[in-house]
Amino acid sequence: MDFLTLFSFFNSQKGDKILLPPSAFDTLARLQVDYPMLFKLTSDTENRTTHSGVLEFTAEEGTCYIPFWMMQNLLIEEGAVITVTNVSLPKASFVKLQPQSVDFLEISNPRAVLEHALRNFSCVTKGDVIQIPYNNKNFHFALKEVKPQDAACIIETDCNVDFDAPVGYKEPDYGAAAATSASLPKESAFGDRSSACPSPATMSTTSSTTNENDESKPQGPRIVNGKIVRPEEERGPSTAMLADRTGTTGVQRNAAIPEAAPEVDYWAVNAGDGARLDGKSPSVLKDKEGNEVDIRKLRAEAAARRAEAAAAAQANILAASSTGQTLTGKP
Repeated sequence: MDFLTLFSFFNSQKGDKILLPPSAFDTLARLQVDYPMLFKLTSDTENRTTHSGVLEFTAEEGTCYIPFWMMQNLLIEEGAVITVTNVSLPKASFVKLQPQSVDFLEISNPRAVLEHALRNFSCVTKGDVIQIPYNNKNFHFALKEVKPQDAACIIETDCNVDFDAPVGYKEPDYGAAAATSASLPKESAFGDRSSACPSPATMSTTSSTTNENDESKPQGPRIVNGKIVRPEEERGPSTAMLADRTGTTGVQRNAAIPEAAPEVDYWAVNAGDGARLDGKSPSVLKDKEGNEVDIRKLRAEAAARRAEAAAAAQANILAASSTGQTLTGKP
């Protein structure tokens, strides 16, 4: 047996696949057998049976390699004699499993883990104990019930899976816990209701007052009409973050949040007199009513506002320097 075949067989320990000799394939190829090929394994000494699929027909003649957990179900050791028979099994409709340890309850999503592990199995047999490795640990499950018969195929079938209580599982004693809680004195359960603990009436009054004050406070980020609304954006969208001139870099707080479109005077002042790439004359700017905009007038007004702002800033600098003090404290 080559290394790849041996490696594949060790991986098959996660399922129920076995290795058979090539002569078995020659015999089956001449017969009318159902696919996928399923086999019944019978122990000649213990009279126990199980079922399996086949991985490859590469074993030595007269030899059958089976997973160790299947050997445990058959109660056999290496070198024991078994009978392998090709069988046809119906599709499974219901399987009931019983975990053999309460450790299975620690898995966060046991049903998903089990469904993923059962993909490595071809069939199930009532009374078997299958092994499923998960998270560097082997979990064992006893097949308590299989329908429509004691052995069924689980390949490409819609099968309902149910769980029985794990071995060693004990139901919590809710009655004893309730009796213990009822036997406790009221003082120990609720503490000392002194002046340090407000009365229920005071608590309800305080809660109603707090709720009234909460309405006046700014709310946190929320979604309104499919958009994220933050407290600082309650005044609506703004064009303050747009670039001063076209062709320069503008900054938006979040590209996924739309900003308000700029007015026509923004384009009249900042766009410039550049020509179009196709050589045609630029289009005339118009306002919302369709009237042509006087670009020269808007630019003159913008220049006047900039000059006024610069003069005000210069005046503020002069006023601050005339009233300032040196490091020594002198004016």
